Amino acid sequence: MISFRQYIESRMNIKMPQGNISGAWFSENGLPMVVACSCCGMTMASPSAWIDDNGYTFCSDCADIEEE
Repeated sequence: MISFRQYIESRMNIKMPQGNISGAWFSENGLPMVVACSCCGMTMASPSAWIDDNGYTFCSDCADIEEE
């Protein structure tokens, strides 16, 4: 599993800005601002998502990731 930031940088060659990101940035880059966990269905801001090798999104609980 990799973070949303790592996913878009490595697979889509899109550099995500630091700090608060406007909805316009997501729209301009064709990215969703909110995604749902493929396991439990919880919705979250896409920068909080984890993505597996098949492109499925997961929350940190279902991905078994400890948030810092």
